[in-house]
Amino acid sequence: MDNKSSYASWGKISMAVLKITLIWLVCLWGVLLYGEDLTGREIMEEAFNRYDGDDAYFKMEMKLVDKKGNERKRLLEIYTKDYGNLIKTFIKFIFPPDIEGVSFLSWENQDKEDTQYLYLPALGRVRRIVSTQKNLRFVNTDFTYEDMQRRRPEQDTHTLLRESSYKDYNCFVVESIPKKGSSQYSKRISWVGKDNFVILKIEFYNKKGKKIKEYRIKELKKIAGIWTPTEVIMEDLIDGHRTLMKTLKVKYNQGVDDAIFSIRHLQED
Repeated sequence: MDNKSSYASWGKISMAVLKITLIWLVCLWGVLLYGEDLTGREIMEEAFNRYDGDDAYFKMEMKLVDKKGNERKRLLEIYTKDYGNLIKTFIKFIFPPDIEGVSFLSWENQDKEDTQYLYLPALGRVRRIVSTQKNLRFVNTDFTYEDMQRRRPEQDTHTLLRESSYKDYNCFVVESIPKKGSSQYSKRISWVGKDNFVILKIEFYNKKGKKIKEYRIKELKKIAGIWTPTEVIMEDLIDGHRTLMKTLKVKYNQGVDDAIFSIRHLQED
């Protein structure tokens, strides 16, 4: 074989090796990018630890809609702040007058359930929400007090059921079964975005295994580099009632004052 033929043959072999290498790298990148080998627990940990700002302020519109379509509107402000891997949340209703001044405070704890307080101006006192009350509705919405706290991954046993889609997002679908005595629900099934780890949808099942409630993100935007649910709905599938939340204003990383997350602040005008 002459030199020219040898070079041509070597060139073909080199190109073949290069193509195989590129295909292997693309496949490897796909696994790394989409996390196809992630377990259910790892997916929910990614969702739980997703960066959503060191602190945040939201002004929200809330609509309560009954099965006949009758609506009640509310306005509220929400403040959150990270303290390491724990978050504190303060919520205050500012409209209409019949709920104005009602405030809610939640402190996450490392190894036990969140500490929650509710202030009702009509009673003039702060009430602590105890464990036996976590299944009650939060100020007549379709969220319970348990729903108002983040679910730590270690509280449940997680199983990756399948991959699916929700709206335009490719998702992991994860079943989460609470460890004994830690929830009012028998299980949750979550749709978690594969590229952003935002929980886009949750189905809630009661102790008899019946689906009773559904949470859905209707609109998701990237604001200040942070994926932000700007419209969400929580729907009670039993009585046909639903709660819609729409973000009117949001600010991230503005240095929210620690004093906001105090019991004393709950009662301030």
